[in-house]
Amino acid sequence: MANLNIDELLKSVFSDKVAFDIKEEFDKKIEEYGLSKTKALKLLNIDKDVFEEIINGSAKQPNLIHIVKLAEFLERDINEFITVVLRNQSPENIASIESARKTTFVMKHFDVKTLTKEGFFQANEDIDSMVSKILDFFGFNSIAEYEEQLEEPLYSRSRRRLFSDKMKDFWIKSAYQTFRTINNPNEYDRERLKDLIPKIKPYTENIKEGLLIVCKALYSIGVTVIFQNYLSTTLVRGATFIVNKKPCIVLTDYLKKYPTIWFTLLHELHHVLFDFQEIERNSFHLSGDADLFLTEEKADTFAREYFMPEDNFHYIKRFIYNAYMVSRFARENEMEVSLVYSFYAWYQQELYGKNYHGAFKEFYPDYTSAVERLHPLKWSDVNIKAASEKIKDVLELN
Repeated sequence: MANLNIDELLKSVFSDKVAFDIKEEFDKKIEEYGLSKTKALKLLNIDKDVFEEIINGSAKQPNLIHIVKLAEFLERDINEFITVVLRNQSPENIASIESARKTTFVMKHFDVKTLTKEGFFQANEDIDSMVSKILDFFGFNSIAEYEEQLEEPLYSRSRRRLFSDKMKDFWIKSAYQTFRTINNPNEYDRERLKDLIPKIKPYTENIKEGLLIVCKALYSIGVTVIFQNYLSTTLVRGATFIVNKKPCIVLTDYLKKYPTIWFTLLHELHHVLFDFQEIERNSFHLSGDADLFLTEEKADTFAREYFMPEDNFHYIKRFIYNAYMVSRFARENEMEVSLVYSFYAWYQQELYGKNYHGAFKEFYPDYTSAVERLHPLKWSDVNIKAASEKIKDVLELN
């Protein structure tokens, strides 16, 4: 007899697959064995009334031992037989089974405590409301549709699910579904991306509009960029997905610093340029995650050398406390001044073991204005479809 698979069993109860008729099967079997109904039930040690309750669905709590005995007698798989019995249940019993199915779905896939803290769920929200909110957020009509359309493209190919963090899973699926809904119509052009990257740096000086202008340019060559909140439990500072054979980038407010967002963008663009096929095989890549299948140092070095090579650090370190000289150096190198201080702090830590990461805070602009229009997705009050339309409208403006 096959082992019980409760999750698959609950799914099958609400599927459209045609089930067999227990009474019809039982009648065929006793005819085959040359037994009367009374004799067969006596041999099975099942009361006639109990048998009738099982097959017509009136048993409030069907006895599992009787179910197993009947499945054996009819030579049916236990999962298949239980599914038929459950489908025959009264509306009240079916409702309780459906509630169990919903509860299993929510508890298996979602970190309810953290999502409540984030405002996605409300305290003391019932299971029906939670499921409705999930399906509405992701844009699906049923639990089955959610599982089929989000599990398969992300996890069923060469990539194994190497983590068990439910919030990371939520974060990944939220980003993926956003990209799929945006559905960038422009073809990805790697050569144009190579031409565009050297032109990006000056836009760091335009704090309010620079990032958005760059992201519009990237969108026009098939690279979609969005912003999602950094979650401390995920350790993910950014990500690159391949959706419909086009690269898609997620930026986060990791460290909540303006320079870090630009660094992350260049880091992810390195993955797009040089790791496209690897990412496509694995569906996505998470930067800053402990689960790494790419060489992160290459992407970090690319972004760091792009903004501030080590020789530039050795030059500016002599003048770092002279705001005028640092500002002039930033202008000469076509980048916003906070990037100079940020990379200075990194080199001090890397080369000399000195911690400057809390220094020069007065020179760091508020990053929120830079990402505001790339970040309409608020988990507490909007769904992915609505947010994606807002992002698409912004990115497609000429």
